[in-house]
Amino acid sequence: MTDAPIRLSPSGPVIGKAGSPGPGARLRLAEATSVMGGSLAIPTVPEVIAPDGLGASPALVLTLDSPKEALHYRANLALDVINTATSPGGEVVLWLDVSTDGGATYTSHARNAHVINSSDTAIEGRQMQVWLPLTLGSALGVSDSTPTPSIKLQARINRVLGSDGVLVSSLGTSDGGAPITGLNGTIHMELEECL
Repeated sequence: MTDAPIRLSPSGPVIGKAGSPGPGARLRLAEATSVMGGSLAIPTVPEVIAPDGLGASPALVLTLDSPKEALHYRANLALDVINTATSPGGEVVLWLDVSTDGGATYTSHARNAHVINSSDTAIEGRQMQVWLPLTLGSALGVSDSTPTPSIKLQARINRVLGSDGVLVSSLGTSDGGAPITGLNGTIHMELEECL
């Protein structure tokens, strides 16, 4: 039996033998949480996640300077969605886009579809996520021979099924209870550089 490293969490370090952190150990982290308030309708065409919610310019962009082609990068987007409509449900797609040319061009490297249901008597709320797993810098377009100034991450969202009642929410409740106050937004993005 091999002695496999243990990862405490997707964004945490890999615990290996003493003195050998193992692949996946975090070197740098850039993260941001939106300051959106209330609930915002999810558009039917992919729109960027902005600092205050959805679709506004400029996009919320995370940046790590001086990336290396031999290092790994991973990213994630997490947000809360509710379906307030009485329709059977909706489907939401989340996207993670990476740029290595200073933000002029973004390429989609991860996307994920989520279904959210509803009924005449119950509103459904749930967290949705999309992950870009550990990916070599070279696979993202990072080059050491022609140094890449930065790696940038932006996220997009769209609704492919369902009504305008499918919303990104920062209320902290979906069952008619009292909303949790003092939330700092529910759209969270991370970009990590790892061994």
